[in-house]
Amino acid sequence: MAALCVFCQFFREILFKLIILVLFITFGFTSVAQSEKKLDKLFADAKSYYSSQNLEATIATCNRILAEAPGYVNAHLLLADLYNKIDSLNLEILHLSKAEELSNDTLVFFRLGEAYYEMGDYSEALRYYNKYSNYKLIPEKRQFVLACKIASCKFAINSIKNPVEFDPTDVGEGVNSVNDEYWPTPSLDGKKLVFTRLLKGSGYPQEDFFVSEKDSENWSSAKPLYEINTGENEGAQTLSADSKILFFTACNRPEGFGSCDIYFSRFQNGKWSNPENAGSPLNTNYWEAQPSFSSDNKYLYFSSNRKGGKGKKDIWRAEFMGFSETGKPRWKEPENMGSAINTAGDEISPFIHANNHNFYFASDGLTGMGGLDLFTAEIDENGKIDSVKNMGYPINTHQDELGLTISSIGETAYFSSARNSETGLDIFSFNLDRGLRPTPVSYIKAKITDKQTGGPVQADVDFADLSYSVPKNRVETADRDGEIMLCLPLSRNYSFTVSEPGYLFYSRSILLKDAKTLVDPLVLDIKLDPIEVGAQMNLYNIYFETDSFRILPASEPELERLMSFLKTNPNLKVEIQGHTDNTGTTERNQLLSEQRAKSVVDYLVNKGIQATRLHFKGYGENVPVANNDTEQGRTLNRRTTVLISGK
Repeated sequence: MAALCVFCQFFREILFKLIILVLFITFGFTSVAQSEKKLDKLFADAKSYYSSQNLEATIATCNRILAEAPGYVNAHLLLADLYNKIDSLNLEILHLSKAEELSNDTLVFFRLGEAYYEMGDYSEALRYYNKYSNYKLIPEKRQFVLACKIASCKFAINSIKNPVEFDPTDVGEGVNSVNDEYWPTPSLDGKKLVFTRLLKGSGYPQEDFFVSEKDSENWSSAKPLYEINTGENEGAQTLSADSKILFFTACNRPEGFGSCDIYFSRFQNGKWSNPENAGSPLNTNYWEAQPSFSSDNKYLYFSSNRKGGKGKKDIWRAEFMGFSETGKPRWKEPENMGSAINTAGDEISPFIHANNHNFYFASDGLTGMGGLDLFTAEIDENGKIDSVKNMGYPINTHQDELGLTISSIGETAYFSSARNSETGLDIFSFNLDRGLRPTPVSYIKAKITDKQTGGPVQADVDFADLSYSVPKNRVETADRDGEIMLCLPLSRNYSFTVSEPGYLFYSRSILLKDAKTLVDPLVLDIKLDPIEVGAQMNLYNIYFETDSFRILPASEPELERLMSFLKTNPNLKVEIQGHTDNTGTTERNQLLSEQRAKSVVDYLVNKGIQATRLHFKGYGENVPVANNDTEQGRTLNRRTTVLISGK
């Protein structure tokens, strides 16, 4: 009996210990469950704060969670999201690294790659992108993004090892101030710089246009463009080659089509006109901004998020059809510049160089160094894009680069940068790396006056590119001072003709087809002869086959102009004179000049001009207007002259 009691006592002790252990475990599980429930409740609060944009409360709540449970992965991930949102990359990377240690979430590798890429640490970014790429269950859409980012990292690492020339210089206190200055636009002749200034005085910041003029090597103190500036914001402008048309961006105006539209102003009668909306189909109810006008006044390039694009914001161009009788610009339907430059991302800040061939823009969708990078491309005569190229490091960095413009001679680029914390954005210039330079252009600047009175003549100027089988021409009108300026891209031949009722017309050929380097601008003082007996005009755009009197097709515009002149003045009688240089024998030159003069008369008669009004004569090499010792002189001597012989 005693032994049984001892066993019972032992059994009761064992049972008591088991009960205590069960109670302890149960209490422990309950305590842990209650703690996890409390943390989950705190995390739900943190997510709610984050959704309502209460970032301080989100941070405080997540830190409270991590103080109690450092391994709470979701709190690290939420903080990483938050710090990504406010561009605190170091803190984002800190919490993503903690999440990497605590979880098997492979997406963390991709996010770490993104953070290091945005920071500009391309080696670390590449390491994490490659680490993420080892996993097979990657969404198809992200596979494409991943491949692009890996390519960009490799490009950036190589670019840093092989930098391009880049030594920016502050353009000076005439332009830069304590305010922000950006979007520099040099004039064709390089003597003016138009830019946008953000005035930070009392009230709301105000964007206005300013212009500075170059005095020898320095820029003068900038002055506001009072006629264009308003109480609203104006910015992102472009000038026509003759500096007589300004297109720019303005947003949220009552007459606007969309959030931002393109506006214009014209320099007429010595002042800028009141800004007006450039109208449809250029502007839509979407975002249109950042125009760039070609030097031949043919195309306006711009950025837009309108329908029909390849991504978010694309680069488009609209053909400019001139101004209507009411002074409104006329446009053809804009065309998208295509997938060679436009991506699923943003393409903005287009700039067409004055040669109308080299093109520059900013993109965050092409292989680059992060953010918006600057790219160069080439545009052919049909608008096809080719040779797209990242401009390289250190022009491009992991930050956003945009708003680049380049001088007409192709050596100097302008951009804005916040390199001084006290003055904010300032405008800088730098010499372009040779591999990035556009083909330079020259220009022709003419002053047109009446030969007898010296007064200005607002004559029409017909400017034709003879490099095509059918010459492409454009007609412009001199301003009220008789002045006009036109761009001259190299590697082309041109005809330049000035005409005005009551005057003989002026003709000149401009031969730049073989020019590969910069040529001096042509500055012409053109004195138009009133129509009277004895007056004469030299025509340089009637071309013949070498050592022949056969007229070449490129002569058609000039001959048509001569025919029109004779029809407009039906009482005139003229002598068509042929002249040569001194190449060859005197006898041969005399005969050739007579034959060429007769060919012109025959052309005019075949076009309906009465033969009785026309007479031809050859002068050979006997009446030179220039020295035959140079090719330029010989070119001037080879001409057709029209003498008014009777009225």
